[in-house]
Amino acid sequence: MSALVPVFQSSYLYEIELAKTKLASRDIPSYIKNEYVNNIAVFPISQNYFLLVNERDFEVAAEILQENNEVGEE
Repeated sequence: MSALVPVFQSSYLYEIELAKTKLASRDIPSYIKNEYVNNIAVFPISQNYFLLVNERDFEVAAEILQENNEVGEE
């Protein structure tokens, strides 16, 4: 079984969701880490969100996101 690895990171959930949609349109499944952190916190906190992909899809996913310079820090 392959591990999940971060392909994109952002402080803004909407950026992660846009990248996730872009990957989904190319049939690459992805998962958002820390998606619900601010839903359980009493006060909103500054949180980095991570878009995770299967490590076997990493290269293709990174290329897709780089088409519009959407790849962030890992």
